[in-house]
Amino acid sequence: MTSLTIAEAGEIAPGEVKAVQVKLGPDPEVIGESLEQGPPGTTAIVVAHTEDGAWYAIGDVCSHGPVLLSEGEFDGCTLECWGHGSRFSLETGEPENLPANQPVPTYPVAIEDGQVVIQIGENT
Repeated sequence: MTSLTIAEAGEIAPGEVKAVQVKLGPDPEVIGESLEQGPPGTTAIVVAHTEDGAWYAIGDVCSHGPVLLSEGEFDGCTLECWGHGSRFSLETGEPENLPANQPVPTYPVAIEDGQVVIQIGENT
């Protein structure tokens, strides 16, 4: 696993999300905003800061089809796919209702020196 800085913690207020496209590999890096179908060797990730101060990071593309979860409703500890209506747990990545029946990836998050840092594998 490799540490990847996503943003300054102050940039993501409680109740808000930040969506990024990440280039994978031995030296992952943020290359821009999330894309439904990003270039090969990249993945879309959304970082969520809950109203109660918790931080989560999950895959930003719905497992049911190419729709960005970050564009859907963020409520408590879930993100809703605006295209399909499935809600995904920020804690586990599991869908809470159909039509999605596969989870999205989750990533450990920490706040280090005022930065939002996730742990990401080379082949995530």
